[in-house]
Amino acid sequence: MGSATSHTKKDCQTIINIESSRIAEQDDIAVIDHHWHSRWRVYPQDVGTTAQIQAAASANVFGVWAQIIPENTIPFEFEVEGIVVEELSATTTYHIQIGYGIGASQPGVNMEMGERRMRFATVPVARISELLLIRSQNIPANASLWGRVKTAAGSSETMDLSVVIARHVSVEREVPIWLAFPW
Repeated sequence: MGSATSHTKKDCQTIINIESSRIAEQDDIAVIDHHWHSRWRVYPQDVGTTAQIQAAASANVFGVWAQIIPENTIPFEFEVEGIVVEELSATTTYHIQIGYGIGASQPGVNMEMGERRMRFATVPVARISELLLIRSQNIPANASLWGRVKTAAGSSETMDLSVVIARHVSVEREVPIWLAFPW
């Protein structure tokens, strides 16, 4: 038979572990609440300015990465909530990718944070105020944000856009970024 003292220490440690787990779960629930009630910000803030991305001169080929947010602009971890398409050069199907770079570097392998595909049937865009959701994972503080696009037309089409971001709040058990999609 074990001593009463060792049994009591074990019970106390179990209670401490349960309490720690409960606090971590409450913190994670608070993060969910933050996502529903967080303050989003639009970049760029100057309403006369947008970021422009350009497709390649061949159909279904991404253009080069274009910087949307320069390095050292956002001093905390952040997420891309979505994009707002403001101007287009042509009616066609556009496939957009958003990614981040460390410092001023372009996105590397597995640094894409999300993508959207859409068909625009009219130019100018009829509903520029519509947010196209991206919902990225956490992007490091002070990272730069980039975008690129490919189109069905393949005539070096351009797209002017702004991005909507929010502060990233970590959870107890972060889900790691998927290493690579099979396509």
